[in-house]
Amino acid sequence: MANPFRFGQVVSGELFCDRKSEIKQITQDLSGGQSIVLFSPRRYGKTSLLKAVSKELKSKRILYGHVDFFACNSTEKVVQAVSSAAAKAIINDLKSIEKFIKKSAQFFTRTRFAIRFEPNGTGSFTVLPELSPQATSVDNLSDALVGLNSYLRKSKKRAVVVLDEFQQILRVNSNLEAEFRTIIQQQDRIAFAFLGSRMHLLQDIFINEKRPFYHSAKLIELGPIAQHELTKFIKTRFKKIGVSISEELALRIANKVEGHPDYAQRLCSHIFDSLESNTVSEELVEAGVLRMLVSLTPSLSGIFEELPIRESQVMTLLAEHGPIAKFSSKMLYKYDMGMPSLHKALSSLIRKDLIIKGQAKKYFIIDKFLAEWIREVLKNGGELKY
Repeated sequence: MANPFRFGQVVSGELFCDRKSEIKQITQDLSGGQSIVLFSPRRYGKTSLLKAVSKELKSKRILYGHVDFFACNSTEKVVQAVSSAAAKAIINDLKSIEKFIKKSAQFFTRTRFAIRFEPNGTGSFTVLPELSPQATSVDNLSDALVGLNSYLRKSKKRAVVVLDEFQQILRVNSNLEAEFRTIIQQQDRIAFAFLGSRMHLLQDIFINEKRPFYHSAKLIELGPIAQHELTKFIKTRFKKIGVSISEELALRIANKVEGHPDYAQRLCSHIFDSLESNTVSEELVEAGVLRMLVSLTPSLSGIFEELPIRESQVMTLLAEHGPIAKFSSKMLYKYDMGMPSLHKALSSLIRKDLIIKGQAKKYFIIDKFLAEWIREVLKNGGELKY
């Protein structure tokens, strides 16, 4: 019996939960030429959501390209990733690699393309841009997007290009931000979707009036999945394999993960691993939570243990007492911490997207299960077992 839940990866089809209103709104924005910035805490399914949006866009005959900057650690790789996405969008529209190779020089004046077919017999291929060595990185980057825009003008079509992990370009080359802005604003037939897992950095790019991208795109915050939709999804997925779960327990899981799609799939997957009958019990749910925390230990401990001592102390305080608007002298005395050290640590943790200052100016840890993991580690003397 196959596990009906998937986590830690892009999901689609029946594995993708709800987001109907978000799909409708984002499709409407992008198809109308409005660029967007989509931000949320980590693993909220931004990439999966845009994959669902891409199907809607393609049904409207809008070309679609996806650039993932996560693994780009040089300016050349950034340019190659954009060039490859632009070429793939045109190839998919032409439905012919041969036609693209013949026509590409009409649109791309500096870049040439090679195609490498994968040896798996599926017909899948990789586009390999051959950048002009005589041109600057800005010229090559411009060639990629201007080339796509030229094709769109000639074919009287529009395109959407997703720039995933967009904040990564700042780590590669700080000049790329202004260069991207200059090039992007000239492309009248392309709408862009800017995504990123570093929420604070991504927002600052678009809301800081001193930055090149200030107010250049519509900001959309991706929130948690509605409680009733997530509850229905959990019940449906278990039912698919002949396992029953009560409305109450499915709702408890939805509440436990606070509408977080990846954690919902992750927790249910661990519950499935412990199944010994065709019914989910309360004990299985509790055991699943512990199993999940244990499985998350390598990544969560990596985050926590790499923090400077003051920041780890503040994270501990927030895990134990948060959300907190004011830190009492009794809390701080335990760690011999003064107010300057506290505020320095809080500011740093906000920049790292580990905490946020929410309603009523209360600080809390963004990742609910990181907070729970810290509490469990403290309660169990530093080690989690199931």
